[in-house]
Amino acid sequence: MNLCKICFKEIEEDSFHSFLFKDAKICHSCFLKFKPVLRKFKVGEVSCYHLYFYDEEVQKQVYQFKGCFDIELAGVFLDYFRTYLRLKYFGYVLIPAPSSKEADEERGFNHVIEMFEPLGLKMIQCIHKTKNIKQSDLKANERHKIKEHLTIDNVNLTKKKVLIVDDVYTTGSTVKAMIDLVKTKNPKKIKVLVMSKTKDL
Repeated sequence: MNLCKICFKEIEEDSFHSFLFKDAKICHSCFLKFKPVLRKFKVGEVSCYHLYFYDEEVQKQVYQFKGCFDIELAGVFLDYFRTYLRLKYFGYVLIPAPSSKEADEERGFNHVIEMFEPLGLKMIQCIHKTKNIKQSDLKANERHKIKEHLTIDNVNLTKKKVLIVDDVYTTGSTVKAMIDLVKTKNPKKIKVLVMSKTKDL
């Protein structure tokens, strides 16, 4: 019996999703509560996609996952998109948005890595925070300062296709800073995939 990680109800064995994924993490009803959109947007010239808007339901599950350290929820967010995303980003290396070392140690895992690990693509954790600073602790006009607290390892990304990934896109300060850092390594291509994005005002 395979149970949904959110509602704990049995996932129907005859559903199309359960046919594709014998280890499905979320039922169709709970997935629809996330209101999937798979929408394209741009950061400068970089092509980006988000799967959902960061609404109340998504926010609640993200908080349960990373705020309450519920690692069992790691696979639910990308579950229905796995096959599509694996094909769309085939050949890309994933670079996850950094979390502070202190937060990862307290939580027991890196939430961005765990969220995107089900894609089965190569992941390089090469961008790091030099200070335990949270975007939510900064005022809107101060969030651009996040770039002052990010560094990139001496990693070879030359001629590689890079996919920057993050859980939530708000002001875009972190993603923009990551793009600038990755560009210094001369990649062949840069794209961005975020699980959720706040709605434009």
